[in-house]
Amino acid sequence: MCGIAGLFRFDNREIDTDLLLKMRKRLVHRGPEDQGIFVSGHVGLVHNRLKIIDLSERSRQPMSDPSGRYTVVYNGEIYNYIEIKAELERDNVQFNTSSDTEVLLAAYIHWGSDCLHKLNGMFAFAIWDDQEKQLFCARDRLGVKPIYFYQDDQQFVFASEIKALLCLQNLRARANSTAVRDYLMFGMVDHSCDTFFRDIHKLPPANYIRINRRGTNCSRYWDFEISKHLDDSENIPAAVAKFRDHLKEAVQIRLRSDVPVGSCLSGGVDSSSIVCLINSLIPAQHKQQAGVYQKTYSSVFPITALDERPFINDVIAATKAESHIVTPEPQGFLDELDEIMWHQEEPFSSSSIYAQWCVFRKISETGLKVVLDGQGADEQLCGYRKFSYFYLLELFNRHSPGKLFREVIHSLKNFTYFKGIDFKHSLRYFHKKSGWLNPSALHSLFPPVLDADLPEIGYNGSLADRIKLDMTRFSLPSLLRYEDKNSMAFSIESRTPFLDFRIVEFLASLPLHAKIFNGWTKYILREAMKGVIPERIRLRRDKLAFDTPQDEWLRNQWRDMVQSVYKKGGILSENIDLKRLNLEYSKFLTGNSTLSGNMFFRTFLLHKWAERFSVSYQ
Repeated sequence: MCGIAGLFRFDNREIDTDLLLKMRKRLVHRGPEDQGIFVSGHVGLVHNRLKIIDLSERSRQPMSDPSGRYTVVYNGEIYNYIEIKAELERDNVQFNTSSDTEVLLAAYIHWGSDCLHKLNGMFAFAIWDDQEKQLFCARDRLGVKPIYFYQDDQQFVFASEIKALLCLQNLRARANSTAVRDYLMFGMVDHSCDTFFRDIHKLPPANYIRINRRGTNCSRYWDFEISKHLDDSENIPAAVAKFRDHLKEAVQIRLRSDVPVGSCLSGGVDSSSIVCLINSLIPAQHKQQAGVYQKTYSSVFPITALDERPFINDVIAATKAESHIVTPEPQGFLDELDEIMWHQEEPFSSSSIYAQWCVFRKISETGLKVVLDGQGADEQLCGYRKFSYFYLLELFNRHSPGKLFREVIHSLKNFTYFKGIDFKHSLRYFHKKSGWLNPSALHSLFPPVLDADLPEIGYNGSLADRIKLDMTRFSLPSLLRYEDKNSMAFSIESRTPFLDFRIVEFLASLPLHAKIFNGWTKYILREAMKGVIPERIRLRRDKLAFDTPQDEWLRNQWRDMVQSVYKKGGILSENIDLKRLNLEYSKFLTGNSTLSGNMFFRTFLLHKWAERFSVSYQ
């Protein structure tokens, strides 16, 4: 894993080497073990290296081919580099290193942009062609690795992180009013190619862009569609077996590393599946990579309803893994918020990001540089509770009374743990958890922005479309941003087996019945993990806590900080009726506000973001 940046000038001005070095310095945390720079004519590239594959100096970047025509800077991992290398060697391509970087460069030279279809990995890279005088930048299929860019009439500038682009003298940190509005009103982040910074954009996932003197041209090289079929019961057993094989292979190929590999473990089905699959692979050929006993890293809260330790302990008992546990504290979040915001660069939706931050810090303290994580399973396999409701709506709209009745009955069974809970309390929880605002609250809080166009979400009511939206706009993009920035803040490479493109394509092709069945979410994963993970985890039906740490912290340990932010106003005064906001917060402190805690967290965080980056709203 690494940090990359570069500059292409459309005019005839020389490359500002000092600027490139400043940009590289801003990214040093992404690769503290080596640095490099390449300048040729009107292009410049810089690189910070985190050594994972081929630790030798031969694999330094920027890396050029023997002819000197092509030069690459690259962030990520090509997991199938061994297979691609073998294919290239059959075509008489010779190699001087054992790195995946050289394989990537050779693949581009050999196949051009078509090489992207062969890559199985997470990546963001730029390749300079000195003969064609053209820069080629590409991003992986799901957008695990980022590329941000700024472009004007004189230059195209890209980097792994926004803060490197802010080194440009002519680029002021100005707020993108549309992004601010979508965040405050709807809690939406990372749902478009724009950022919270005006004029700074993201290269979309599964896209590449060519830059030359004539300008820029962006193209998409991959996409997927979610099957809208409801049922294919006869083929489900075969699909379960195939999915198990796909997941095991995705985990196995992500254990390729010249340094030890660990795992994040939450106690849920997804991360437990990864840890247990790794455990089954260790006795074979992966002792060196994962260690005889793999290391796991978890975050827990002392609140009983949120305590995942019983499930974590089940996995540890089954695998004999070495367990490391952190307990995030509310004051710690405030103490570290400036640093977290510096690395995240844009506002985030909830304080859960801090738990992940603490986990990656612990990983760094134990000396590991690579971990596997279960990101992406919830979106693909309908793991979130909301998907059950979307599925019931789908069955209703399709006039499938038999299936609808069956799912309703089994869904109600899944709520047996609500016995004794007041139903009004339950409804109030779901209202607050959603973060949605009623019309009167919208009009009272957001008078300056209500006349603006609302974001287009493209949802037509089908479950299949909702799954894809969560994977491409609503959920996964923000989670991947959080994970990339949190892990890289501590020079950690985080790998996500569930986002192997072969798994994505396979799950997308399955009927909805394979994802939700008889009230069970993640149905095919649960079936595939029979005999692999502890039964209590495979069959767990998560409790639904009505008081989250965030709400508790907002009412107690964070209260003074939030109130001081609301008094300052700043960027909030441009978007919100502060008098009404203070009134609603006072109600929230006593449990009487119609607004969710997420609203107060977002307003507080937006101010801290603008303060951290000296953002102007003009």
